[in-house]
Amino acid sequence: MNMSQKRFWMHPRMPRVFSGLFLLALAALFTSAARAQTDFNLNLYGTLPMSASKPAASSGGVVTDPGVNQTADPSLGFRMGLRHMYHPHFGLEINWGYNRATQNFSGSSQTDATVYSHAKPFTIDYVSRIKAYKGFQFFWLVGAGFVSYDISSYGPGGNTTGTITVPAQSEILPAGEYGIGADYHPHALPKFLGLRLQYRAIVEHAPDYRLTYLSTNNLINISEPSVGITLKF
Repeated sequence: MNMSQKRFWMHPRMPRVFSGLFLLALAALFTSAARAQTDFNLNLYGTLPMSASKPAASSGGVVTDPGVNQTADPSLGFRMGLRHMYHPHFGLEINWGYNRATQNFSGSSQTDATVYSHAKPFTIDYVSRIKAYKGFQFFWLVGAGFVSYDISSYGPGGNTTGTITVPAQSEILPAGEYGIGADYHPHALPKFLGLRLQYRAIVEHAPDYRLTYLSTNNLINISEPSVGITLKF
């Protein structure tokens, strides 16, 4: 360190400068903490029907793969989430949900089956708020996680003459999530309660319950419009 650098660091005003910077850092930290907001939310949602298919394949006039057609029944579900806004516009959210996931397969006697399962999505999302408009606080989110499909039972599909040999197995699939929504606080509710309207979608591989002959190799987009309440604390 040369003499000019030593004079700079030993200047009598330097302790005041460092003290000022330290106080500014503390002020920024407490301001950020004061603006932070956490809420617990409980939502009811509906999963809209989805479908996936793998076309039949043939060689020399002989069917080598009968193909698979897969559809899911619509269902109702619920989701619980914990959202922490560490900044007025940015935050993180952790979610867990549940809904019935009945999958119908067709294409051949082997794939003619209905699998009754329970879908349990778990996701962690990045949340960004958009400027409020007429009392509605809009936001968008994007994240990732997984969906656990637990088997309830399985049986014949629409073609009851088919031979059912479906040893369906539970599976866990990685998933992505995106969505938009808005928070609203009606005057009739206390300040710590609010309403949340949102649309979420989960993108994942179509469940095949670990069976090659039920696999469509398709990505599906599961739409989940929902309404819920928020508890702020």
